[in-house]
Amino acid sequence: MKGFFTYPVFLVLFLSFIGMMGFGAIVNYHHNGGEKFQILQTPVMIISSAPETLRKMIKRKSIFDDVVFPINDNIYENLKVFDKKLVVPSPENLILITRFDGDLKRSIVEIRDLATLEVLHSYLPNIEEIFIKIDFSKGKFRNLKKTKKRFFMWHPSITDKGELIFQSNSPLVKIDFNSNIIWVNDEHNYHHSTNLDDEENIYVPSHLRPYSKLVSDYVGLNNATEEHNFLDDAISILDKNGKTIFSKSVTEILIEQGYSHRIFAQQYYKPDPIHLNDIQPVLKDTKYFKEGDLFLSLRNLSMVILYRPSTNKIIKIIEGEFSHQHDVDIIDESRISIYNNNVFLNYLDETKVTNNEIVIYDFETNNFSKKFEKTFIENKINGDGHGLIDFLEDDSAIVEDRNNGRIFYLNSQGEVIWIFNNLDSKKQLYDLWWARVINLEKSKKIRKLIKND
Repeated sequence: MKGFFTYPVFLVLFLSFIGMMGFGAIVNYHHNGGEKFQILQTPVMIISSAPETLRKMIKRKSIFDDVVFPINDNIYENLKVFDKKLVVPSPENLILITRFDGDLKRSIVEIRDLATLEVLHSYLPNIEEIFIKIDFSKGKFRNLKKTKKRFFMWHPSITDKGELIFQSNSPLVKIDFNSNIIWVNDEHNYHHSTNLDDEENIYVPSHLRPYSKLVSDYVGLNNATEEHNFLDDAISILDKNGKTIFSKSVTEILIEQGYSHRIFAQQYYKPDPIHLNDIQPVLKDTKYFKEGDLFLSLRNLSMVILYRPSTNKIIKIIEGEFSHQHDVDIIDESRISIYNNNVFLNYLDETKVTNNEIVIYDFETNNFSKKFEKTFIENKINGDGHGLIDFLEDDSAIVEDRNNGRIFYLNSQGEVIWIFNNLDSKKQLYDLWWARVINLEKSKKIRKLIKND
């Protein structure tokens, strides 16, 4: 061994140790949002990601990153696509199901009869044509270009003419009843829910770039155009032609209303401290909220906000009985529902979920209650990152358990009428991307379109 530790060997070992420390320091600097030394960061991150890249290539049996896998490796021999449990009076409502079709190997949106789940119409837009209309020179879309097969149609809204508005954590897209592209708005990166008001204005979360000076100062940038990993969630309202009519940073709203500590005063810096996942517009005045107000679901703050754009004021903050929630909906003049994912993180950064819940908040009593609790427990509805409920006029509801590839139709007592499982021909489950019940008035109009098609 004495002969081994010659000066050249010792020098190589010493320089290797220094090199490893430098390599680790650059990786750490990158993950902490460092923007300098890009000439070093790029090759170091390529090298450091090589083992994970190789693992993915082996799993998907492809060198490309454009492959969609089932939710898990299980084969569900005993599951049915349409598992009917109860015979009930048939509703006239339609349901919009957006899903990845494991046989077609692509995303699809279907209008189905709510009672029978019969497919009445399908949307299969040409993703290539959508991509042609996107300016990929914008850095925010650099990863989207590689993922045509994984382009999903997230929570589509439907107009009276059967047009769809959707996104894929991407530009916002509108297509007609025959899946032809009407417009693509690539002003921002849009994500999560899309909702319409009575004039078919579109309400959708977005990520703002460049940041405002106010946000830049808090994030710690020298100027608003400097690249950074901070996700500045924003409210975006667009008209039916895809033109932005209102845009406001949620980060700014919280800072301006005195809640900057909720974003920037935690022990560690977080690049996604807000995570806006639903914007629900108020369509008529009530005692507790007014037409034009917005309910905002801020997942990573476990907070629902009633915000008034006309005065730039937070009217009410609702928190305390839910954690990492999704999907806030207005039930009536004094109550809202909140899809509670019931998520908690421990010191190992492990996600702990017992079961999801539907939490009802009553403005009149300032109290919370729960709905369908027994049904959620019995059916192990326990998704940690998604979830949605849509109520019908008779207080029945559809519940999407996206993490388990299922949609439930429940009566007003919480009894399961049917379960939809997004199975392919090999009996494997694939992703869902937020279904929607089409209200009765609009369902009648859509049925006429389908009949005349």
